Amino acid sequence: MAYESPLRAFRDMEKNPDLYVDQASALFEASRPLSEDKQEIITSPGHDFKAVVSLIKDASLLPKFADNKLEADLLHQRQETVLRFLFKILEDVKNYLTQVNILRQQKNENYNDQNNYQDVIGSSDTLRRSLHNILIRDIKITARLINLNFNADYPEKMRLIEEAKMPERQGITPALLQELVRQRGYYKFPLSGGAFIDLSKMPRDPIGEREYIADWALRIYTDLSALTDDLRASSKR
Repeated sequence: MAYESPLRAFRDMEKNPDLYVDQASALFEASRPLSEDKQEIITSPGHDFKAVVSLIKDASLLPKFADNKLEADLLHQRQETVLRFLFKILEDVKNYLTQVNILRQQKNENYNDQNNYQDVIGSSDTLRRSLHNILIRDIKITARLINLNFNADYPEKMRLIEEAKMPERQGITPALLQELVRQRGYYKFPLSGGAFIDLSKMPRDPIGEREYIADWALRIYTDLSALTDDLRASSKR
């Protein structure tokens, strides 16, 4: 089997979300049920997501640098930022797939005339596309933040380049910056290129990208309630 370098996925994260393509309208044609009542995580994407939350929550400086309060505080701030984004992704999934379902239902309703139908469906589909775009954007931002701050597979050279752009790193010499980033513990994530979604398998073309993320959202939706509860519990610890 050919080796898939995670560098490809890391570079892909730098792209802006692509223009909208109408690909989600058929999602609910499948017989797979959607449920927010599951209290146990049962899907593979759900387990990956939960593992990522646990790793982020437990992240810390290496023991010999534990007294560096400035770096510890900075790491804590970034933990909180990533956890908020992970929570937002779950909200994005819920909002997006709820709108997909609404659009599907509207297409099955009877309308007085063709103009009324087009107005209703057009407005609903525009909202669906917007919510899909928000989900794609937040996934890419979150994956980038996780790789930069916590992923052991992220190349140090790229980490230093990105760290040097951060406002709190301005005025720090390259040598000191390298010393500081080496004070953290970094972790192996379930999916090296995206942490909670395998971006190395995501198609490069805009249509394929949108279908890939829509399919991921549909699969993880089964565990939405359990993941949301787990993330809320993690934030309170």
